Amino acid sequence: MEEKVKRELALYKLREIEIEDMKLKIEELKVGEQIGASNFDEKVQTSMSCKNNDYVLNQIENLEKKIRFNEIANKRVDNALKVLDNFEKEVINMLLIEKSSISETTKRLYRSKRQIYYILNQAINKIKIA
Repeated sequence: MEEKVKRELALYKLREIEIEDMKLKIEELKVGEQIGASNFDEKVQTSMSCKNNDYVLNQIENLEKKIRFNEIANKRVDNALKVLDNFEKEVINMLLIEKSSISETTKRLYRSKRQIYYILNQAINKIKIA
């Protein structure tokens, strides 16, 4: 269970990047569809362009579903972090989400490695219970 918690926290930042990338892909598909549509305004749609249109709409729909899935997963992480106090959140954020080194974390938070690991384990246990 502890590994699952750590994995979900580690994937948080990656999901945010994927969400932004998928939104850009949707925008790109919509712009490409508009450019293609402007060239064929006066022409009757052929079956090939209908298939193309369906493909683009399906791609957009699939990307929107993936975005929603990633947003839900990140909201679950946000909810799990609500049970932690501010210092525990900071340790989790620095070590697992931002992937800062333990040395950097100890310097920024003015704690020893032992204290940081203790707080990290305590926070993970709180998340597992919640």
